[in-house]
Amino acid sequence: MNFILTITLCSFINNQCLPPAQIKAEYTSWKECVVSALDISKQLIIAKEDTFVNDNKVAVQFTCKEVKQI
Repeated sequence: MNFILTITLCSFINNQCLPPAQIKAEYTSWKECVVSALDISKQLIIAKEDTFVNDNKVAVQFTCKEVKQI
């Protein structure tokens, strides 16, 4: 089985999230998908302004969804 990764930036202040972004890659294992999600999540948070992240209490939500191979 392969996995696809979807990542969403969310605010813990108002419980709202930006539209999810599907990463354009397929992962061959659950572990590979989760490790990639953590790496990408860190990059996303670092790329945002400190005040934006701190004022909105921004965090990342992600899912690794199993997809069937054809």
